[in-house]
Amino acid sequence: MKPSPLLWIIAPSSDSFDLARLPWCEAASDRISVNPAKFQNLEMVEVIVDAMAFVLSRLTAAEAVPYFSGMEGRSHLPAGTMPSGAAVGVAIGENLLSAGHLPEIHQRLLLLGQWIGESLDATAAVWIPGRSAMGFADYRDAVKDQISGGPTPFRAPVQAAGY
Repeated sequence: MKPSPLLWIIAPSSDSFDLARLPWCEAASDRISVNPAKFQNLEMVEVIVDAMAFVLSRLTAAEAVPYFSGMEGRSHLPAGTMPSGAAVGVAIGENLLSAGHLPEIHQRLLLLGQWIGESLDATAAVWIPGRSAMGFADYRDAVKDQISGGPTPFRAPVQAAGY
């Protein structure tokens, strides 16, 4: 089973970067472990955050363009600036699927997205259940607010994805 990403982090990175060797930001380096062996010969990697498994995948810049088309009216980005560039997807791991509605899992997923974006100098974040996007600086601020008890950064919470 290939988990479907709920969150995509858009970054101007090379289409050939290795997910198993992301240059993690300092905040993430002590709280995660990477298991590249789980998905051998696939462009996916398992990442463990606070004992919770998530799956990272990637889209090249060319693959991302059609994937994110049609979002113009549902983004918090300036007009005419839809996400472009390679993307790293974040999905809930198989062992957490039945508990994906829990706030703790949702917070770790959003935080992992923040760490990926900080590590890759991201430009945007795209939330698939709500088909909405926002600039990465706004996403980072919204995640900090959400972890402190504020609202979710996007219009549709994780429950909308059927978890």
